[in-house]
Amino acid sequence: MKIRRAEPKDLSSIVEIEGLCFPKETAFPAGMFVYLITYSVSLVACEPEDRVLGFIIGYTSGRGGAVYTLDVHPAHRKKGVGSKLVRAMEEELQAQGARAIRLEAALENPEARELYRKAGYRERELVRNYYGRGKDAVRMWKALDANGTDIN
Repeated sequence: MKIRRAEPKDLSSIVEIEGLCFPKETAFPAGMFVYLITYSVSLVACEPEDRVLGFIIGYTSGRGGAVYTLDVHPAHRKKGVGSKLVRAMEEELQAQGARAIRLEAALENPEARELYRKAGYRERELVRNYYGRGKDAVRMWKALDANGTDIN
């Protein structure tokens, strides 16, 4: 498996995986992904034949970084794809000056929250209705030192 920058040719795979990971009312539309691939840090995990297994999208602002979304195709979960994408995003955001990274995970998605906990993220606050009415999220943070080491 290799991790690389997302390209316009990946759009259909990204939209397909997003539809498998999120309900229609909370899934990003294709146009949003066109924008994000162009203007944010967008990474994909691919098999040797370049089939997209998952993706992660984030950005930096000053010394802070954020992850918009992380999606792994259901057929490829529990194989380390998500963990490798998170680490690759951390490296990219840190190279752009981020010293801390935040993300939100659905309260009703314990698998995602556990993935982030194992990567060193800590739950800091509850965000009510983040994914729509009655669908809360938890905001998680990870602080990094200048060498990329977690300082939490």
